[in-house]
Amino acid sequence: MEAKAFIDNFREQFIDADEITVGMDTRFRDLPTWDSLTGMSILVMIQDDYQVSFTAEELKQCNTVQEVYDKVSLKQG
Repeated sequence: MEAKAFIDNFREQFIDADEITVGMDTRFRDLPTWDSLTGMSILVMIQDDYQVSFTAEELKQCNTVQEVYDKVSLKQG
């Protein structure tokens, strides 16, 4: 899994995707348009694009995009 593609896919889940900057160290809950719907979109993106089951609880345990990426990578094997 390529980090840049993951960041791009992650960013695209936000309503204002064209207006925000997302990097591996981004604390995604601090972004202005973060809400529970965005969280659900991220979970669906992970399942659809990376064929990994990722729960809301697992997402809640993450603070940065890097932490989400690491967990998804680990699950992919």
